[in-house]
Amino acid sequence: MPVKLLKSIPKTMRKMNIPEETISKFSISETNESEDVMDYIKQMDNILSEEQRLMVMQEQGCCKTGIGPRAHHAFGKKHADKTLEEKVDILNKTEMPHRAPCRLNADKTLSVYWGFENEGKYNCVCGIVKKLPKPVDVPLTFCGCCGGHIRNTYQMSLDVKLNLKEIVSSAASSNGKKHCEFLYEIVE
Repeated sequence: MPVKLLKSIPKTMRKMNIPEETISKFSISETNESEDVMDYIKQMDNILSEEQRLMVMQEQGCCKTGIGPRAHHAFGKKHADKTLEEKVDILNKTEMPHRAPCRLNADKTLSVYWGFENEGKYNCVCGIVKKLPKPVDVPLTFCGCCGGHIRNTYQMSLDVKLNLKEIVSSAASSNGKKHCEFLYEIVE
């Protein structure tokens, strides 16, 4: 997984029209370990604007195929005749893979809460983070990768276009003190 992510991010930067002179400032390790991904993300924090980082990271994300996305696609088709408010309400009550509680906000944004609480701490779901030596130092930008996964599945479920607006909090970057919360702009 680290290898895929380290190859995917520069490709996404090019797709997002980030200048080649900016991309050339990044250094990619040849070992492709989880720590190398964190180093690359820290470079993103220093080189790219927040808008650029969110734009790039929302295109990342694991599990964009398989049972979870198929379930979200089926949910979207089944509830296509419902309003967005109704879909969010039904989605929150449905047991399905890759589903996290969400809330439709008054300002036309969607908040999604990802991660699991265990013994008073929130756990990160990411396989790359789980491989890091403890204590874990995870830049908040990295969590945009999970935000990309959620964006992919929730666009299918809710039949709306979502843009990652903010990574509000993260279990990994808060050492389990906060759950993961992603804020999406809804583009209808």
